[in-house]
Amino acid sequence: MPTLGTVSEELQTDAVSVVYTTVDATIGAARIASELANAMRVPLRVVHFRTVPRQVPVDQPDGLSPIETTAFFERLRAEGIAARVRVYLCRDEARTIPFAFRPNSIVVIGGRRSWWPTQAERWRHALEAAGHFVMLVDPSGHRDHRELSHA
Repeated sequence: MPTLGTVSEELQTDAVSVVYTTVDATIGAARIASELANAMRVPLRVVHFRTVPRQVPVDQPDGLSPIETTAFFERLRAEGIAARVRVYLCRDEARTIPFAFRPNSIVVIGGRRSWWPTQAERWRHALEAAGHFVMLVDPSGHRDHRELSHA
């Protein structure tokens, strides 16, 4: 079992990231991720992997990502959360993961564990398979529903 010093060395990162799932779940995850980022003295990033259909040029999707809207920024501000946002336009979300995160990144996802695969669970599995530390946060914000895992 690793010592506390070993774990903290592994968890050193340039940012704490939140992967967008839904607006409410992402705001809930950002609450927890913001505390973690502040404790680690690193920035908070909200990342949206926006899949663009094949019939549309990948660099010309319709509309804005939900995390680029004024309403989303206002919700973050109302929560006292300072975050940078990044939108990755892609055809395949899983193949875009290496472009979005450095190795062994800390990633927070808003969602619930379920017997049925949910979007949050699929993200958790994909990110863990890519070697990242993942925290799944219940969007209701209950602290007893957080789970940290690493593949």
